[in-house]
Amino acid sequence: MKKKSSDILKDREQSILYSSGCSGDGSGIKCDSKSVSGAVSQRACVFCGARVVLNPITDAFHIVHGPIGCASYTWDIRGSLSSGEDLYRNSFSTDLSEQDVVFGGEKKLIAAIDEVVAEYAPKVIFVYATCIVGIIGDDVEAVCRAAEAKYGIRVIPIMSPGFAGHKSMGYKAACNAIMSLITPYHFPKTKGINILGDFNLSGEMWIIKDYLKKIGVNVISKITGDATHDELIKASSAQLNIVQCAGSMTYLANRMQNEMDIPFIKVSFFGIEDTVSSLMRIAYALDDEAVIERAKAFTEQEKIKAERVIDLYKDKLAGRKAAIYVGGGFKAI
Repeated sequence: MKKKSSDILKDREQSILYSSGCSGDGSGIKCDSKSVSGAVSQRACVFCGARVVLNPITDAFHIVHGPIGCASYTWDIRGSLSSGEDLYRNSFSTDLSEQDVVFGGEKKLIAAIDEVVAEYAPKVIFVYATCIVGIIGDDVEAVCRAAEAKYGIRVIPIMSPGFAGHKSMGYKAACNAIMSLITPYHFPKTKGINILGDFNLSGEMWIIKDYLKKIGVNVISKITGDATHDELIKASSAQLNIVQCAGSMTYLANRMQNEMDIPFIKVSFFGIEDTVSSLMRIAYALDDEAVIERAKAFTEQEKIKAERVIDLYKDKLAGRKAAIYVGGGFKAI
């Protein structure tokens, strides 16, 4: 019986002793450690979780079906960066009022979609159902299906009423929306990976892509920092998924592994040790000797460069303590 690629990858990771010193199961990754009891807060609602994952898709349009206040959670809350399109920086609200609560807001949503298509011609529209929509029962899914049939583009509903749970449930809703977008497309497997769970808040996606390019690894889809519709729909052709933000993207990685036979590993690019470890694990997971050799040479070279810079500050900072508040992977640099 032929093994799945995910099983082959697990067997390989069990048998290889990585020169980087990282354990085969990724347990050495610092950002995957459990939080200390009492140190975790919910932080945000379901809608917020869905929004932060999907908003960085640069040529998508986002319609918030709800009161105008919900639309305040938009691009500039996190400010993910784009190398091309900036359509994602727009936000549209149906601005539901008391009258809509009584009589329903579906007509407003239909009008909003019509206006967005006429004005912006997006390739994909995400429609977020907020708390009030969850209460009054608008059939958002039916409206989206009708719009897809009318315009021939993807109009994807995100059922994300904030009161339904916590931010992680919003992540899951966003991941289901991404699967809905990419599943209809079947591309042949090619050499390359998908990066899951980096949102390019400070341009860190470009740095990671540059590292991977230097060791000979092609990035097929970025999910979702600096992503585009056309690259996302090619995600099924990847050999491997790497997961940077485990909280938001492990669910998607599991679905892609089960439904598309794309194995995944967890990675981290926080600091020298994690970055070296992750690049080496990617190289070994791809089972490409040329990539492995380039990764070894590149990481050794970059460690020397980094240590030279660190040495400049050691004397000045000896005996001192500092606190660093980090939002994105490279905001601490």
